[in-house]
Amino acid sequence: MRRMIPLAVFLVMLVGGCTAPAPQPSASSSPSASTGGTVTAAPSPSPSSVPLSDPPGQGDIGPGDDEPGRYSFRCTSLDASPEVQLSSLAEVWAATNYTRMGSCDVGYEGQQPFEATPREAEAVSAAGQQDAEDGGLAVMLDILRLCTRISDEAGPDGFAGTAKATLLAAAQYCPDAPQGKILAGWANGTRVGDGSHAVGEQMEPGSYQLVKQGVSTDGCAWSVKAPGGSVVASGGLPEASKTVDLAAGQNFTSDKCGIWGKMY
Repeated sequence: MRRMIPLAVFLVMLVGGCTAPAPQPSASSSPSASTGGTVTAAPSPSPSSVPLSDPPGQGDIGPGDDEPGRYSFRCTSLDASPEVQLSSLAEVWAATNYTRMGSCDVGYEGQQPFEATPREAEAVSAAGQQDAEDGGLAVMLDILRLCTRISDEAGPDGFAGTAKATLLAAAQYCPDAPQGKILAGWANGTRVGDGSHAVGEQMEPGSYQLVKQGVSTDGCAWSVKAPGGSVVASGGLPEASKTVDLAAGQNFTSDKCGIWGKMY
């Protein structure tokens, strides 16, 4: 009986091996691999299907408006550095010494006669020079100069010495310039220099403060007069660091103080 037990175990193992399921084909095998066929890769997107960048929006200075070489920009420095010659507004704004620039002279180097681009024509028209004999070139050169760098804002060649219409045209032409907000302040009357200013006409009503002292503030004096001429407020440099409230119809006068900016 003991000799038959190992024999029975052997028979059970033999029967189990004969009935084991056959191995299934691998899931990674493909018909082309088993038949020798060629596998074709999926086509790559054509260049035309790649999305392009959005075109410049309205109000942006396009390539045609700031084409390198159409204008020349000769910029001076506030230190002893030599003048630099640049070929576009973009180059001026990106210059590593931009904050040390004094000012830039702009010249026209393009084809003659001068023909303004549509955007330049808008700027020339905003400055009231659309009927100029030179096609508006002179005023366009001044607009571009204002869009470069003006270190002496209140000087005769700065923002204070520029006609209001030209300031407005320049502010509309280059709002994204490094000095765009300062230029806009001079254009809309929220930034003024020494002189006499009619509140509500030449400068906006509001609260003002001295934001940039002049070269020499010795003898700084300012006053606010009512429509009838009576003085309602006055002071010197110490009081200029505080806010001065101005209402429409008043007249604000500043002498040897510097540049005033609207706080609110």
